[in-house]
Amino acid sequence: NKNINEINGNWQSSSSNSIHEARLKAKAKRRLRKNSSRDSGRGDSLSDNGDAGRGAPVAPSSPKSKLLDRKSRYGKGRGLPKKGGAGGKGVWGRSGEVYEPEEVDEKDPNYDEAQENCVYETVVPPLDEKDFEKTVTPIVQEYFEHADTKEVVELLAELNLGPMRSGVPSLAVSLALEAKTSQRELTSRLLADLCGTVLSCSDMENSFDKLLQELPDLVLDTPGAPRLVGQFIARAVSDQILPKSYIEGYKGKVDCEYARAALDRAAVLLKMTLGGLRIDNQWGTGGGQRPVTQLVKEMNLLLKEFILSGDREEAERCLTDLEVPHFHHEFVYEAIVMVLESKGEKTFKMVLQLLKSLSASSVITVDQVRRGYERVYMDIADINIDVPRAYFILEQFVDKSFSLGIIGVKLRDQCPCRGRKRFVSEGDGGVVKLESY
Repeated sequence: NKNINEINGNWQSSSSNSIHEARLKAKAKRRLRKNSSRDSGRGDSLSDNGDAGRGAPVAPSSPKSKLLDRKSRYGKGRGLPKKGGAGGKGVWGRSGEVYEPEEVDEKDPNYDEAQENCVYETVVPPLDEKDFEKTVTPIVQEYFEHADTKEVVELLAELNLGPMRSGVPSLAVSLALEAKTSQRELTSRLLADLCGTVLSCSDMENSFDKLLQELPDLVLDTPGAPRLVGQFIARAVSDQILPKSYIEGYKGKVDCEYARAALDRAAVLLKMTLGGLRIDNQWGTGGGQRPVTQLVKEMNLLLKEFILSGDREEAERCLTDLEVPHFHHEFVYEAIVMVLESKGEKTFKMVLQLLKSLSASSVITVDQVRRGYERVYMDIADINIDVPRAYFILEQFVDKSFSLGIIGVKLRDQCPCRGRKRFVSEGDGGVVKLESY
């Protein structure tokens, strides 16, 4: 029994030792799995027989030193990247490398003899109606700013207009109907330059036919559309982009009253050319492109017509149509001089009301009003030679202008006063002295 107990005791002690060793192994494995992601290059390792290293722990090394080390792991090589960093999968190769033309393998099952002499070109699809308006409208609007027809020709030549080619003149004219007079002149020049380069004469005829058909809709936005379209037709005939028989071809065939009015307007203008009228100047020259003398004459005529009619809205419209906001000080100057040279209070009151209306509506800016009054102040001495009461009238006009809010206190105080004579009785020793202006 004793031997049996010893044997059983030895068996029991050996089994407890094996259980303890198994626990140690499991614990070591768990520790390795836990730290493997962050400490891949360090930690305790198991021996070949699965025992955990019982020695001193190995000093952990940097993960980057293992992952980014380019040196050979087998102790060979110079530590350079493979293939010099080029030629790998999905790359173009090293810089400066030139590839020879690849020879075509005629035995290749995908070989097609018809593709050997193919020439590939970029094909621009033709514009449809929606894309046409979105693309061409900004080009025309920019042309109204820079006035360079060559740039428009180049931009349109790059587009594949296709069947929408005849829509360019009608679109340009419809935009010009709502624009200024100078921009209508630019539109007429653009049509003349487009004909023969981008558009043909038949495209022009089709375009104006479309304009005449759309006149009932255009009149809703621009009441004067029939008259303006008639002027465009007359100008086109004068520029020889429409045939002279274009208007005669519509005789007796027009039912729309607006189209009939446009064609009548064009026919009248063409007949007036026999009397010396130049249709190429019917729109006039826009803005600052006109000479100063012409602008001064037009402003004087505008003022004289206003004195006769008294229509302030018409005067404001005519001044705006001149398109010279930087030259409005001349209008103020001419208006005040007209008051100084006039007789009676009618001109005095009408010019005051006109200047008040124009300044209140900001047609004439404060700066232009100030410059106009200052110019009169500078020239009053010369004006007084022809108009003896000029100083007195100017003082009254300036005071009224200040009371109506046309000018400020500073500009009113700058108004020059006529010097008066001081005689002997005032203690000058018999010398007549003139005060300075």
